[in-house]
Amino acid sequence: MLVLLAGIGCSVLEWRCNMAALAAQHRVLAFDMLGHGLTDKPDKDCYRIADLARFTLGFLSAQGVDSAHLVGNSLGGRIALECARLAPARVKSLVLAAPAGVGRETALGMRLATVPLLGELITRPSRMTTRALWRPAFHDPSFPTREFIEARYALAAAPGAQQALLRTLRGFVSLAGFRRGQAAALQAALPAMKQPSLIIWGRNDRLVPADHARILEKGLPCAQVVVFDDCGHFPQVEQAQRFNEVVVGFLESID
Repeated sequence: MLVLLAGIGCSVLEWRCNMAALAAQHRVLAFDMLGHGLTDKPDKDCYRIADLARFTLGFLSAQGVDSAHLVGNSLGGRIALECARLAPARVKSLVLAAPAGVGRETALGMRLATVPLLGELITRPSRMTTRALWRPAFHDPSFPTREFIEARYALAAAPGAQQALLRTLRGFVSLAGFRRGQAAALQAALPAMKQPSLIIWGRNDRLVPADHARILEKGLPCAQVVVFDDCGHFPQVEQAQRFNEVVVGFLESID
């Protein structure tokens, strides 16, 4: 069983180029995280990393899944790591694509969005702001397309989506970067995560530095790192075929 976890402000759409290839050999589940996509967006304090990890584990329980391989991008990768910390027996392996919050550094735009009022302005749903928020995520300027932007704008404009995005972001990012205490706590917890782990990063990631992969490689006992050239923050989208091949190969190697 593979479970696909998307990043902040993302949805199952970010896995549309991967699900068929991964499902050729595995049962695959993808869902919209709490506050994202088409999932409910409660107007309350429930968007901390630990909350989202418990939501993920609860989803697995509701599906009758005792344990699974977790594949997470950006925020989804950070949630996957938190699931491994909270419930190690339920996580068979980790595939982490540019996971957020491993170190402190992140893009200025993400940091500015944590500032009250300014964040509300930066993330106010429109086609222009949607394009501005997504463009830095890709190395190839042909991403994102008009169709891509339209689909993400429709989700961003849904009732409660902007507030859920900001609450999620502000829960683990500050004006100085990913929150120091949370990054330090994660790094301290890494050696206890014994699951086979694959870290995939785009060398040209402008949102979360590819150097953070070395933190995971050093801290996780069973980790390997693959860096994609000419690739940004979404390797599963920008280099989908290679991503699928690497993940399938990794899973075959640990079976």
